[in-house]
Amino acid sequence: MAEQNNNDGNAFGYIPTLWITALFVGLFFLTTVVHIGQALYYKIWWLIPTFAFCGLGEVLGWAGRLWGSQQPYVLDPFLMQICCTIFSPTFLTAGMFFIFGRIIGLVGPEYSRLRPKTYAITFLSLDMAALIVQAVGGSQASAAETLEGANRGAKVMVGGIILQMVAITLYVLIQAEYLVRVFKDKPIHPRPAPATAMATLSPPAGDGGARTPNTYVGESDAEKLQPKATLAIAPVTGRQRVTKNIGLMLLGLVIATVFIYVRSIYRTIELLDGWNGPIITNETLFNVLDGMQILLAMVTLNVLHPGWLVPLTKAEAPQTTV
Repeated sequence: MAEQNNNDGNAFGYIPTLWITALFVGLFFLTTVVHIGQALYYKIWWLIPTFAFCGLGEVLGWAGRLWGSQQPYVLDPFLMQICCTIFSPTFLTAGMFFIFGRIIGLVGPEYSRLRPKTYAITFLSLDMAALIVQAVGGSQASAAETLEGANRGAKVMVGGIILQMVAITLYVLIQAEYLVRVFKDKPIHPRPAPATAMATLSPPAGDGGARTPNTYVGESDAEKLQPKATLAIAPVTGRQRVTKNIGLMLLGLVIATVFIYVRSIYRTIELLDGWNGPIITNETLFNVLDGMQILLAMVTLNVLHPGWLVPLTKAEAPQTTV
């Protein structure tokens, strides 16, 4: 992007505030280190290429803004921050899709329109497609020789952000329908057949221990004298499987989704407005509606973390009750 978005040669349209950029670099670094530590501690390795990659990308993006605060007339800091801060949240949403797919498997796939594996493949594919489109747009904008060409690249990047918003919107709708069906106990697919158990009933008082027709091969005489009954074990409903911890994990996903959605709306309007529009050249809007939103989403998932909230195996979740 040889031609800058501002006549004075400052691609930002302002000089980024030093202490604010340094603060965001430090805060993103801290939450990223915590996410890496949590991934290693709980041995949830897919958190590295999702939550941790998002944090690392944000650190690089805000480092670019920190660099730009010292050299606002150099183009590279601007390109570094614009690309990294646009791409990075894609990795965060990928991790959130993984978590909700895990919750579906624990609470009950029968309430979901998509099986957990199909759910993961569908939304991760949309997420990766959004990342690729944003990368293509970023490359076009960076290589453009004119402001018009850079704006065309920005619009391609907007397409990637909109695709990401579509994925998040579908995710929210499917999540909402799933939770409604769980709490109203209205499964879409057939519920697994309930288990059965044998129970020994004491003989009625005064029968003299008479032998009954309910006898079984291989039993002792004493056991044969006891009448038997087959008891059906009622299946646990999805609502009963939503433990306190799973409920907290769902709350964390909802909060993080709101932050990411606000940020996506802002970035869409920002880039549609062009490189020299009043939105992209407003530092306060960027700090609050981009940096703060992603930081809060990451911190929320530090606190409400799948490592301690979501059971690692289905055996840890309640299965049946009599």
